Amino acid sequence: MLIEFAVTNYRSFRDRQVLSLVASNRDKTLPDNLIELDLPGLKNTKLVKSVAVYGANASGKSNLIKAMKFMRDFVEKSASELKPGEETGVEPFRLDSQKEQEPSEFEVIFVHEGVRYQYGFALDKKRVYEEWLIAYPQGQPQRWFERRFDPDSGKYDWNFGSKYKGERRSLKDRTRENALFLSVAAQFNHEQLSMVYQWFGVFLRFMDFSRSDPSFDGTIRMMLAHKSLYDLVGAMITLADLGITEIQIQEFKPDEIPFPDAMPRDEREKTLRSLGDKKVVDIRMKHCMNGEEKGIYFSLDEESAGTLKYFSLLGPWLLTLKLGCTICIDEIAAKIHPSLVRNLIRYMQSPKVNLENAQLVLTTHDTTLLDVDLFRRDQIWFTEKNDEGATVLYPLTDYKPRPDEALQKGYLAGRYGAIPFLGDFPFK
Repeated sequence: MLIEFAVTNYRSFRDRQVLSLVASNRDKTLPDNLIELDLPGLKNTKLVKSVAVYGANASGKSNLIKAMKFMRDFVEKSASELKPGEETGVEPFRLDSQKEQEPSEFEVIFVHEGVRYQYGFALDKKRVYEEWLIAYPQGQPQRWFERRFDPDSGKYDWNFGSKYKGERRSLKDRTRENALFLSVAAQFNHEQLSMVYQWFGVFLRFMDFSRSDPSFDGTIRMMLAHKSLYDLVGAMITLADLGITEIQIQEFKPDEIPFPDAMPRDEREKTLRSLGDKKVVDIRMKHCMNGEEKGIYFSLDEESAGTLKYFSLLGPWLLTLKLGCTICIDEIAAKIHPSLVRNLIRYMQSPKVNLENAQLVLTTHDTTLLDVDLFRRDQIWFTEKNDEGATVLYPLTDYKPRPDEALQKGYLAGRYGAIPFLGDFPFK
């Protein structure tokens, strides 16, 4: 479970900005939207199951998701995919010449397998400058490890706490300047640190709905691997009023592919050579005519853009609920009707459906979701650019809205900021 994420000096974020999923104790509304933590040191703390981030175009909403994804990807890949001397890929704030030369910093606080962790690192394009991990298994902080680069000596200062268990010297020697110690340790199956690495690799997930080409791979893989989720995707598609009554997925080995009779032989052979031993998946969606049971099957390229977006979302969404992951989705409402999006959010926040305490971080422009019957006030966040072009991230609770306040109307009226202020169009 995600508790807090902080980023400094990355893309449009210049100063340290913090996204917190800790619920306000003052807000007593929508208790089903909360996760109760029963952990040492967090006895009276509750988390929200979802947060929605609003803001004008180019205000930094997407960069928040990108910052979280960069952190996840660097944890996963820095040890295994980056070559010695290769740049880290970090993008510092560019509208300040001094910041452009300084390290970027990422930190996350989360709960995994009943233990709270605080992990972070600072890096520039060439090297990691700092990395730290603090665990709270008994409620009190245990600094498991820390590394800091000393520019005078050109070496790292390492500090391992008394509660750190496992190999040190060989893992230190294997940790390159452009890689994370956590990533290296996980590559060598370090029992203690692999649990932390697992949260990033399995329980922190991303979808980018701002793209025009949705990927169906996640939904297809999930449907083929889990019969129960296969049926659930079909049911949710049917109930979405898309005119679809059934989904049919078939896997073919290369020699079983039902090529059209009119397809030239040389094209068939070319296709088979390109596939090798890979299987081919064929997906069809059934549409019925005039209420009759017999229908017509359409391929995916014959379906609407909204249907394809919704289908691509369902697999990762249901798997997130099944495993108890945190999923971050950029522009969730793109090409999907607000009623469908609202329904999915209700699933996420329902204690009858969300049995594993899954969480959602979303960005959107859909103001119809600004509804006190859907979100608590501590679940709404905003991004806005300041006079220096840097993103500022802040919660709706900073404005102390009334419990019955019309949030959509207040937001569009500019009461909470985070909207574009347009000049007159240059038409005569």
